Amino acid sequence: MSSVLDTALAGINAMRILINNTTNKINHPDEKNIEKRSFVESTMQNSHSKTAVKVKEIYDNYNDFITEEKRKTKVQVQDEQTKIEQLLKLEDLLCEKSNIFNELINSLYEQIDNDVINKNNIINENVKEKSNKIISALKDFDRKLKFLEKDIKESVINNVEKVNSLIDEIHDATIDIRYFPILKLPNQIQSLIDKRDNLVDELNDLIGVKVIKSEDDYKIALNNGICIIDNNQKQNLIPLTSKSDDRYISVGYIDNNEKRVKKIEDMIPSASLGALLKFRREELTYARNRIGQLTVNFADSINSYHILGHDVFGHIGKQFFNISNPEVIASSTNHSSPITSAKWVSTSNSKDTDYIIYLKNNNWSVKRLSDQSLVQPNIRQENDNLLITFDGIEFLIQGKNDDGDIYMIKPYSKTLEKLELLIDDNEPFLFPSHDKINYQNNNTNIAIKKLHKDVLVNNSETLDQSYQTFSKAIAYKCNLLEEELPFKKNMIRILLDKKIAMSNNIEKDYQDLNYQQECYLANVKVLQTAERIFNEIIECYS
Repeated sequence: MSSVLDTALAGINAMRILINNTTNKINHPDEKNIEKRSFVESTMQNSHSKTAVKVKEIYDNYNDFITEEKRKTKVQVQDEQTKIEQLLKLEDLLCEKSNIFNELINSLYEQIDNDVINKNNIINENVKEKSNKIISALKDFDRKLKFLEKDIKESVINNVEKVNSLIDEIHDATIDIRYFPILKLPNQIQSLIDKRDNLVDELNDLIGVKVIKSEDDYKIALNNGICIIDNNQKQNLIPLTSKSDDRYISVGYIDNNEKRVKKIEDMIPSASLGALLKFRREELTYARNRIGQLTVNFADSINSYHILGHDVFGHIGKQFFNISNPEVIASSTNHSSPITSAKWVSTSNSKDTDYIIYLKNNNWSVKRLSDQSLVQPNIRQENDNLLITFDGIEFLIQGKNDDGDIYMIKPYSKTLEKLELLIDDNEPFLFPSHDKINYQNNNTNIAIKKLHKDVLVNNSETLDQSYQTFSKAIAYKCNLLEEELPFKKNMIRILLDKKIAMSNNIEKDYQDLNYQQECYLANVKVLQTAERIFNEIIECYS
């Protein structure tokens, strides 16, 4: 568990005046309040206006520090709250469909056992009904997963609209402050500054920002990227969608210098918008790939028996279920346009991930997007055709490629949608046998039990075990975030009342400043210790 307090503790080092004061008190315990007195005395020697400016500068630096730490922590809170909301939706869906890979599939196996193997070797209405129940459940899973994907897309678009509205308001407020007649209305500019700060807080909750300001400059930048407010200039964001995929969503902006759209999803790693994009990119993609992998493994486990089999009349088997081939997406930056396709050659080697395939320095590389690991592919040339085989997938390129070309392979984008039964009523159910005469004797419960208990997923788990492992991982991730969140909310509560303002008593001002700093450090240490104890307890019971 990462500590919510690391950044705040590191930032406190910037308070050099107060830390030096504390250090000197430790080094010179007998010289009490020397630094305070010397500070006050030296300051009082200057004019009252200079004194006020100096104290205000200290207060402003301190308050800016508190504001920055509060915003950093608020970004984490918004990020985790959004993740929890989305993970709960996915967890509910996984729980709702938890019977697919145990009850429904087991029921089909038992029906095949009772009505096919032990009776007439014919696919009757019962077998067909059980098969269609599985297909219907998987297609319903697909529909609900698509609903979650489209819901994320709508949320991202709405959040981008809010972001742009806030950017416009902050931009206008910055111009008002910059040209405000301070000399004529000296006591009214603070209300404008407070209004802008509140708008920045709202913007920070959505995308996570960093404020950079000096006497003459005021800038707001994404935590990992571009400047969206630069004094009188502003940069709005745009949602990026796809004509070929109605669920795709990302975020970008228009680069006026280069006259093109740039994707900046990686510049918004957290806050509400960053959490939505990451959930869409990771958890929802992983869910589709895992369920797709299980579906392919299940369908092929029956196909592999049936397609190689024969009945007592010598009829050769055919596919029981239709399994869609992986989808190939060529990058829009590719300079060549060969004909490409992909197909399954060994579903037992399938992985629950999408892939990137790219040509660099005349060498083809294959990367799994789930963990960014490189795969060693089998590459062979047949005339003008190039075949790249990896993780049970054969990728075919017909034509010439240019260096730098990139392709994405999505093995399961259509798996649930295209799954269908290819067998009609009263067709023979076929199993492979080396002895045609003793076919009925040799293909009894042994074949069904093998289907029942085969280790099908990643050569290590059954279908149900793999499903439950994934479902529990989502639930665990959600529970972990729910346990961490109170610590970070406490941190915000601590920081909310730690801002300080000037009074007419400079001695009291300095005392308050020192007192607030000591309280803040004490609260941080308490929370840090509490979190460390909590982590140790979790480790003991994990």
